[in-house]
Amino acid sequence: MPLHLKIRPSVNRLFDDSYEVILADTEASRAIHHKIRYQVYCMERSFENPADFPAGEESDHWDTHAAQFIVRQRDSGAWVAAIRLVLPYAASFPLETLHCLTPGHADHIRRRHLGEISRVCVIRSPKPHHRNPHLDHHFDHVTPDRESQVMLGLIRTIIVHGLERGIEHCYLLVTDAFARLLRRIGVVLHSVGIATEHRGFRAPYLMGLRETAASLCNRSAAIHALFARAIHAYQPCSVLEDLARAPLPRPLPLPYWGSAAVTRPYSYRYRLPAPTHHAQLG
Repeated sequence: MPLHLKIRPSVNRLFDDSYEVILADTEASRAIHHKIRYQVYCMERSFENPADFPAGEESDHWDTHAAQFIVRQRDSGAWVAAIRLVLPYAASFPLETLHCLTPGHADHIRRRHLGEISRVCVIRSPKPHHRNPHLDHHFDHVTPDRESQVMLGLIRTIIVHGLERGIEHCYLLVTDAFARLLRRIGVVLHSVGIATEHRGFRAPYLMGLRETAASLCNRSAAIHALFARAIHAYQPCSVLEDLARAPLPRPLPLPYWGSAAVTRPYSYRYRLPAPTHHAQLG
């Protein structure tokens, strides 16, 4: 996925003021997640056959063992992007079925501390509902100058949610070009196998969540501020629906998280990396 990854000093303000990430933990929100995937993987990239998903919702059997996220614009409420984190209790990770991993590469990591990032989708087609009959005007696109903001927001979501669940490392299968772009913004990738043919040549990597969080935070004060606002990393759709029906009282502030309308279990597991003298002021 080519991205225009020019990091700006106001990245924390731009993402959190312009977008929000929702954990798709309801039937309706999961349908939105699958519709975004259909738009990107079937309509825009032609990675999947649209005829295999007559309802316009791309899915696979790993979805039952994954945390699924969707991104919407705050001003319009339109859905524009998605990402998935396959969880440790899956029988296998998608990457493992491709037989491209180096044996013994993760012997030092317990299975319950592993996940896999996949189905990274950013809608690029303006007015996607004009071409995709399964969408309506509640779906929109991300302009090239905002793709870097959305990608950083998605990375923050995966790191925060993963650490909350005790996941310390994540697999990724990406092209060389995408790997270079991720490294350029501070994502730390460790090669763990050989490139394989999977919708083009892609190589397997392992990303340490804490290592990457520290690397990103040290890139600039602006990105450090983005990660400091971890409470904004995502909100579960089920909680938002409950709040819409019956607003809940605000809880007491949590360390590193601040006051918010909702709290999440295990949020104490996420700790913001301390800045170093290498951090650049934004």
